[in-house]
Amino acid sequence: MVYSLQYRPFCASASIGFLLLLFMATGCSVPYSKPDGSSPSSAPRLIGTTWRAVEILDRKASFFPGQKIDAHLILHSGGRVGGSTGCNNINGVYSHKAARLSFVSLGSTRMACSPKIMDQERRFLGAMRGTAAYEISGRRLILLDRGGRAVMELIPVR
Repeated sequence: MVYSLQYRPFCASASIGFLLLLFMATGCSVPYSKPDGSSPSSAPRLIGTTWRAVEILDRKASFFPGQKIDAHLILHSGGRVGGSTGCNNINGVYSHKAARLSFVSLGSTRMACSPKIMDQERRFLGAMRGTAAYEISGRRLILLDRGGRAVMELIPVR
């Protein structure tokens, strides 16, 4: 009995140390994207990934003063889409079959932001409404219109 009490503090601190080490090691392995969309090397999944816009209708997506969040979207299983334009939250429905992708019934909150942010929001929503197909090239999701032209490029953030 005395023997087990003598080693109990060592076991408790060893267990805490192990858990702390495990927590730190898993925290270091969270996937991320560089600004160019590269690394990690595994291909991202279309559904369940948060995609941040980097180019919208041939213009670089920007983060403007007063903007609280990047323009992004996430396709949830079951056909729902959500995200943000950088000003307003968006939600709606998407249809996905093979390389085809389209967004319908898009809705958003109605906050007003600076003119630059609102312009980017109009382009973001216009690109979504014009989407007819997609491709994943490297670590980029490219939304395409009916003519096969890129309307938006996005990179995974998680």
